[in-house]
Amino acid sequence: MASFLGNIFKLTTGTMIAQVTGIILIPVITRLYSPEFFGVNQLFLSIGTVAVVVSSLSYDYVIMLPKTDEESINAFALCTVCILGVSAAIGAVFIGFGDWFAAFFETPMIAEYFIWLPVFVALSSIFAILNEWLSRKVQYGVLSRGIVVNSISTRTVQIGGGLVAASPLGLILGSVAGMGFAVLYMLRGLTEDVELLKTVRVKRMKDIAVRYRDFAIYGSAGGLANSLSWELPAFMLAYFFNPAILGYYALAMMAVRLPMGMVGTAISQVFYQKASEEKNRTGSVKSVVREIHTRLISIGIFPFVVFTILAEDLFAFVFGADWLTAGTYAMLLAPWIFTVFIFSPISSLFGVLERQRSYLSFEILTLLTWAIIFYVGGITGDPIATLALFSIGGTLIWGSKAAYLVRVSGAGYRDSTLSLIRHLLLSIAISVPLIGGKFLDLPLIILLGIAGMTAIAYYLLLFFTDTLVRRELMGMAQGLIPAKHLDWMERLGLFR
Repeated sequence: MASFLGNIFKLTTGTMIAQVTGIILIPVITRLYSPEFFGVNQLFLSIGTVAVVVSSLSYDYVIMLPKTDEESINAFALCTVCILGVSAAIGAVFIGFGDWFAAFFETPMIAEYFIWLPVFVALSSIFAILNEWLSRKVQYGVLSRGIVVNSISTRTVQIGGGLVAASPLGLILGSVAGMGFAVLYMLRGLTEDVELLKTVRVKRMKDIAVRYRDFAIYGSAGGLANSLSWELPAFMLAYFFNPAILGYYALAMMAVRLPMGMVGTAISQVFYQKASEEKNRTGSVKSVVREIHTRLISIGIFPFVVFTILAEDLFAFVFGADWLTAGTYAMLLAPWIFTVFIFSPISSLFGVLERQRSYLSFEILTLLTWAIIFYVGGITGDPIATLALFSIGGTLIWGSKAAYLVRVSGAGYRDSTLSLIRHLLLSIAISVPLIGGKFLDLPLIILLGIAGMTAIAYYLLLFFTDTLVRRELMGMAQGLIPAKHLDWMERLGLFR
């Protein structure tokens, strides 16, 4: 795991305050916009997100793989051509048939906002390929700041729109503007590679398209199925229920995924680069997977246990009493989101190991399962039961994906399984005081204090029992802390 945590910290250190600022602004937004407006915005984003997945025909995953930068920049150019063509086609369809789509989802007001859809798709897709290029070039500083620009710009425009005239347009324009500003900033990362653009040739782009055609065929189909499986809940909730229910779901997903995304996205970026490098160097990725996956479990499981206990109280306090239902949804979804957290970083192994057919099979299975769950839940008319069943199904399916990748990587199940059992039991045991406080209906401020103390206890225990994590963290400390202050750490044996 040499330099792995160091690269993650390059993506997160110095950006945490800005990211937290973006999170803190969400309660402001929930007080400016109604759940119905959140629902319309979520439907727009769900359609756009599905389109983004197919816009580059999955050739964005190729950018990281070639051994030479010349081949990689041609893959980048191929992606750009695909993105522009697909975005134009998406715009023609949804603008031309906007009223039909609005009627289908029983959300009439969304039709007038489809004009922004091709812009959002194009900018989001370019943002994605810039992520891949900057990761390949190990320019994590530029990448990190670009993510921050996106987050802060999005929230700023959304708040401004809400103050002027609250409507779904303010939320949608915030997402478009955030992507636009981020892309402009991240393009600075290409300044050192301008000479490489001279090596771009149509023939080389065609050769790459043929060489990696499985990405376009199976990868795009799998990516589409994956994106639909993520966004299908939004589509089905809009179809069977109403925009307010969708708005509660949207806030629940945002609140659960955004904080974990600050770490999870960084881990995914660095893991993909590290795994691709290790595969090119040794032909195997099992050591990287074995070292990283167990630590994803150990680091990530405790916050989800605490969140499950406090979700409803937190939502009512932070976002307002009108959003208590969103807290209930978030509590139900937490086990599934944790499973996604420990799977998502290693999901890039489907590309690294060129297992696109398996990827497609898993995603089709996931999509079909979601369709059945939400159809049954929709006709019963109970969103709580629907989301509970959805969370259980998601935990099982995403856990199966993780198990498959661990197996094909050669890392084996034993370490990951033992880490999951051990740290889940440890998290529950350390959270007993918090569970007791919740049972006694203590004030939220006291519960948060208990949660903070239990978190310190958990991560200190993890620090002193996991040699690899301790060595990586102390190695970074050696570069940040003056040598004269490190003597006491050496006496305690922290660098062993």
